Amino acid sequence: MTKDYYQTFNFKVIYIFSIPHASHKGRLKIGDTVFEGNPYDKEAMKAAVKQRIDQYTKTADIEYNLLHFDLAVTNKGKAFRDYDVHSVLKRSGIKQTSTTKGREWFEIDLDTAIAAIEAVKKGESSLGQIKATTHMEQIIFRPEQEKAIVETLASIDKGKTKKLWNAKMRFGKTVSALELVKRAGFKKTIIITHRPVVSAGWFEDFHKIFNNDYRFGSNHKGESFTNLINGANPFVYFASMQDLRGSVKVGGDHEKNDLIFETKWDCVIVDEAHEGNKTPLAKAVHKNLERSFTLELSGTPFNLFEDYEDEADIYTWDYVMEQQAKYEWDQNNFGDSNPYASLPKLSIFTYHLDKEFINHQYVDIEDKAFNFREFFRTYDNNEPNFSLRGKFVHEKDVWDFLNLISKKD
Repeated sequence: MTKDYYQTFNFKVIYIFSIPHASHKGRLKIGDTVFEGNPYDKEAMKAAVKQRIDQYTKTADIEYNLLHFDLAVTNKGKAFRDYDVHSVLKRSGIKQTSTTKGREWFEIDLDTAIAAIEAVKKGESSLGQIKATTHMEQIIFRPEQEKAIVETLASIDKGKTKKLWNAKMRFGKTVSALELVKRAGFKKTIIITHRPVVSAGWFEDFHKIFNNDYRFGSNHKGESFTNLINGANPFVYFASMQDLRGSVKVGGDHEKNDLIFETKWDCVIVDEAHEGNKTPLAKAVHKNLERSFTLELSGTPFNLFEDYEDEADIYTWDYVMEQQAKYEWDQNNFGDSNPYASLPKLSIFTYHLDKEFINHQYVDIEDKAFNFREFFRTYDNNEPNFSLRGKFVHEKDVWDFLNLISKKD
């Protein structure tokens, strides 16, 4: 007797259902949910789907008919989401209904809906066999991203010259900032950061927003700055603060970047703006970059707030706001997939380390922030006392810190 073996994973299940009411006649909803269990157990999978649909229909006492469900896995074994199916339908000329609150309802028959699911499984971007690789994927911005973009566009229209996005990790600052560039119609944009490793992320997100009308350049990817400035297309250029501050123009030692400093920029985007932008050389870089608008991006901009007298020039999205949006989504957005569902529940604690550890060595004079590098510094191999090598220099304070964050109160 043979036995089937499987390993339990989290699977996405795609489903289709209808509501037998005149207001929903001819409309189908395509959504997805998580299923944990045996992927061959159809009854268990069906129960998981019904449990999900019940979450937003039982409260309103709404009847429904579950018409179809299946694992949301492509023929190549890659998971997909309900919005991938929505994209196929929209690329095929099928519009979402505008008479219901949810965004996942379409005026289609069941065969068409299933065909769209099968198209995603086969890697096709429409029911007309158009390959996904020939088209850009549509990005649907979350409400807080859209608000940041719209608020900043309004600031630009009012003649404001700068904006700070105080936004947590995973907010999507790069893709949102690039969307701002696109909507504002900026022709010449430079991205500056003290953390050049993020260049790959900007390069990838650039191609999610722009088609062939814009160009991207940097020292390592895309076009050279000379080609960009001499070309006819609007462009986005990525540069590291380390490279710019080494220029003779701002007091550095190298003859370089003259064209960059001679350019009048529509927008300067400062990524990870809390890092390395307060030194004399960094300030010289900013002083010598003529620009119409500055957008600063940071998840921890505590050393930047003093530069913004008007609170309206700061857009904030923090972890508390994220968690609130996560738990309020289902009740405010009937039937729509919760874009925050995959984000874990967070318990947030605040510690005033500058008060707990009164040691000026821990205060970063440049960025006016607690210096964790110094706090957790260890003795290196040059330490004469072999027994100290690899140990914390401030070991007592480190233990006090661990005790502090371990206390229940």
